[in-house]
Amino acid sequence: MKINDINWAEVPDILTKEQVRLICHCSKRTALYYLKSGKLPCVYSGKKTRCYKIRKEDLMAFIEDREKSPEFYAVPDGWYGSTGTTIRRQYSSMVKLDDEDLHEYYQYLLREYPDVLEAKKISEITGYSLSVVNRWCNNGKLKHFVVGSRNLIPKIYLIDFFCSLQFRKICRKSEWHISILENYRRWKYSTIQRSSK
Repeated sequence: MKINDINWAEVPDILTKEQVRLICHCSKRTALYYLKSGKLPCVYSGKKTRCYKIRKEDLMAFIEDREKSPEFYAVPDGWYGSTGTTIRRQYSSMVKLDDEDLHEYYQYLLREYPDVLEAKKISEITGYSLSVVNRWCNNGKLKHFVVGSRNLIPKIYLIDFFCSLQFRKICRKSEWHISILENYRRWKYSTIQRSSK
């Protein structure tokens, strides 16, 4: 659900968890995660029912930000467990991706590669098939130029693509993609921890 798809004039100023769930098109457990993790600000009354109150302004900001940084709002492993009583507080889900830092991170990772790479090499690096990389080129997602029958991609364009929302929102990520994001989050989390001391 995108923020522009909602008729906010019909949304009350104060919402319940159930109303949030319906607006966000998510499960009750997912809505509960957003509230308990603090990612969606709320007031908790302690009552057994209707205990969460959420301001419309906070929900609007939440939905808009979730569109830009979906990884930050991903529900961590273990949240949907059978007991549902604990949450594995994985820093990987608690660290927001920063576009500038992420760009520098990919620059560092790719520092030893040439300034222009073939699609085949990108396939080898990322773990995505050559046909997928060529599809990124052919549908305009990945800027490139063609020499003969080969797609050649300048490294600066490749890094821009890696940092893009469409790349980050790939559902079935390769093992490389997952490990890269986890390593970035680990580095980012340690940086946050050091700066808070």
